[in-house]
Order: sequence, then C-alpha cells, then structure tokens
Amino acid sequence: MDGKVNVYNVNTREKCAALEGPDEIQWICWHPRGNVLLSGANDASMWMWSLPGGDFMNVFNGHGAPVTCGQFTPSGRSIVSGAEDGTLIIWDPKSAAVVRKFTPADERFHQEGITSLAVSQDDQVMLTGSMDATAKLVHTNGSILGSLENATESVETVGLCDALPLAATGSVDGSLSIWDINTLRLRTTLKHDDSVTQLIWHENSPLLTSTSMDCTVRMWDSRTGDCVRVWKGHQEGIMDFSLSKDGKTIVTASDDGCCLVFAQ
Repeated sequence: MDGKVNVYNVNTREKCAALEGPDEIQWICWHPRGNVLLSGANDASMWMWSLPGGDFMNVFNGHGAPVTCGQFTPSGRSIVSGAEDGTLIIWDPKSAAVVRKFTPADERFHQEGITSLAVSQDDQVMLTGSMDATAKLVHTNGSILGSLENATESVETVGLCDALPLAATGSVDGSLSIWDINTLRLRTTLKHDDSVTQLIWHENSPLLTSTSMDCTVRMWDSRTGDCVRVWKGHQEGIMDFSLSKDGKTIVTASDDGCCLVFAQ
C-alpha cells in the first residue's frame, strides 16, 4: 500500500533490495528469463527494475486508471498490461514505447475495466477478462478475434492452455468456463459455490486448478469437465494462489490471514 517493493534472498531470508517509485502497488511480475521485476500501480503507471541491485530501468505511462494486471510475454520481448479504464497496452520493455493499444472506443472491445489477462506461448494471442462480464481474445497485430460471453458478473481470472486450444474464464458468479479458442464456442461450465478468484492451467496439461471465495481449491480435467480433486483448509475466501512448475504443490493466500501449502 506504501508503493514499496522489498526483495529478499530466499536462501538467507535477508532483504537485498528496497524498490520505490510508484504509488500503491497492484501487482508484481518477474521477467521469464532474467532478473528483472515489473510492477503495476494505482497511479496508472508501471515500473521496472533490474535485480539484485535494484536499479531503475523504465517507467511506463499510457493508461488512464490503476493498472490492474500485467506481465511480460513468454519470450520476454514485450509487456502487456490492462487497466481499470478498459485499456489494454502492448509495450516495448526497452524504450517504454506503446506498441499497440486497445480501448473501449472500439465497441467490440471491453466497455469496463480489465481485471485479468493471459498471453499465448507464441506471444501472438492475448485473453482478457473484464468487469463487463466478458472475455476478449485479441491478436498482437491489433485484431479482435472474438468475445467469450456467458458470465453474468465480472470475469476475474483468465487462462490459456498450452497443451490444447482451450481457454478458461472464471467469474464472480462462480462459473469456471472452458472455451474452444478455434471456434470460440463454450465447451463446458464448471461451478464453484462462490466467486472464482484465480485459475492456473497446469504446464503442458489439460488440467487446471482454481480457487474461490468458497474457501476451496479445485483441480479440473478440461476434457471431461470432472472435478479431479478438492482441497479445504481455509476459513475465509482464497484470494490468490501459486502452482509449482510440476503441478504438485499449491500455495494459497486467504482473507483469513493464512497461507496454506497443499500437495497432490
């Protein structure tokens, strides 16, 4: 909340850098191939630093509202970010120049704030979720490929499968929807008992894991729509989670003030 990022050495547990610059920080993201950290802030800016030295690299200005989500593309050659003003921007990390910008001025795009985004492994396709209850599939060349619409409330989390041509969207209405991105058709809708807060596809797998305000972690098979496993332990809603690279360990963070570790 104070606009500061503290960086720690996980082996020694000592703080190795304190980064400052932006307003209240919304999220942070590591570069996929280097020691570079990106953050999005409440003041509509993004900041980038090199580590472990903590040297400032760039500031990105182009949104008109808090930057709610962002990440490096899988290759690390571009940055993509979304904001509460409904804008989606592709950036050049080196120059901080805007490469492409999608806005609500195009009626085919989101008409309310963007909450989440995902980028395909080839850096070409992006999926965005929005408070307008839709998800949009767009191409880096500026074309809007389609709209995924079946939620009745805000789409809070999205993901692209790297094993099959599938996408997933999770909504405040408790729905977790699986889509065929080739046809833009809905394949199946899975359900939590409360808002879906986060989803992550397993690497090179048709499995995905989701968390919810219903206090559960659920693993699903996107091919069949079956719930493969349910984990419980939190007393209040789960706000976020991380999945290990092998998909066998889950770390959750909840409104109950606890982080829990679950294993398959």
